[in-house]
Amino acid sequence: MKIKIHRGQDQIGGSIVEISTKATKILIDFGEELSPHQEIDTTLILQNCDAVFFTHYHGDHIGLYKSIPPDIPIYLGGTAKQIFTELVSRTDRESLPLVGRFSELAPLRIIKIGDMQITPLLVDHSAYDAYMFLVEAEGKTILHTGDFRGHGYRSRGLMPTLRKYVGKVDVLITEGTYLSRTDNEVLSERQLQLKATELMRKKKYVFVVCSSTNIERIATFYHANPYGRYFICDSYQKNILTIATKASAGKSSLYDFKKTVVYGENLEERFFNRGFCMLIRSRDDHRLIIDKYPPEERLVIYTMWRGYLAGENQNENMIRFLSGVDYRYLHTSGHADAQTIESMINQVQPDVIMPIHTENAKWFHEKYPKRALSTIELNT
Repeated sequence: MKIKIHRGQDQIGGSIVEISTKATKILIDFGEELSPHQEIDTTLILQNCDAVFFTHYHGDHIGLYKSIPPDIPIYLGGTAKQIFTELVSRTDRESLPLVGRFSELAPLRIIKIGDMQITPLLVDHSAYDAYMFLVEAEGKTILHTGDFRGHGYRSRGLMPTLRKYVGKVDVLITEGTYLSRTDNEVLSERQLQLKATELMRKKKYVFVVCSSTNIERIATFYHANPYGRYFICDSYQKNILTIATKASAGKSSLYDFKKTVVYGENLEERFFNRGFCMLIRSRDDHRLIIDKYPPEERLVIYTMWRGYLAGENQNENMIRFLSGVDYRYLHTSGHADAQTIESMINQVQPDVIMPIHTENAKWFHEKYPKRALSTIELNT
């Protein structure tokens, strides 16, 4: 087998990995860049491609899906597809037929493409229904981690999954996003919930600026919301939460968002009286709602990546939205810290380690100097 990282080995975002044999070629992720780095000929990359597998629905992994020819099969998690469909229906309705043709992945349901066998392994990430992929062909095994972490609600299953379904691999293609952010404390999602609970008890009206598709984070605030208060969002967000609720039915109460209420002016008197937690995004109508409530009784929590507020990836719309608002920052990463990456490497014992989705590939080369590579051809 041959492995080629077309983009991502020295940057975060824009991930594209090619795995091929003499008979078969697949791509894992086909993402847009978070900020301009390098020009790349996607048409050439897609030549003779037999399938594209998406680890999850974040734009830096799935964003170039519209450029994939219709004769190439595309795979995405089943629940992830529903969530992505809802997102596309709000932002780019003309592309809905393209999303509709995606084939659905499910945990441990093996897919065979040519002489390759691909096994999806469910992981914890800030995108719901995200996957690692175990690729087997020509007597060799490759594990592509996608984006993952060890401090989310479902992270306890990471090592048992690797032990039971993966074992030793020939090549590990692993993300290292957080390795360039070592100055920040890594909170578990549970620790974040405890901090949120403490903050929310002090104010009657709480607004949470969050990604509409970060189901883990929304669960954190849903369960931190003081008893007796409303949990509010707009109709689009409610649709996303309904998808998660149905997908987790009978499996986990963590993602049961049935008590969520859609905001309506006819309900404002009740909101004023009982208090609430409201999920918001950087929209003008959401800012108008914030301004209706007295500053001394309200709390605005920003729980997204701090990089959107400053630096090369700053979001001007978000900065404008928060202008003049006194807000608290409460966030934890959707990516694995160094300890989790080391534990995974110790578990799967790869002969070769290929860093991706990182600005600190140097960490791998220094820690695993004989194993860290960029491009490789495996001999069978």
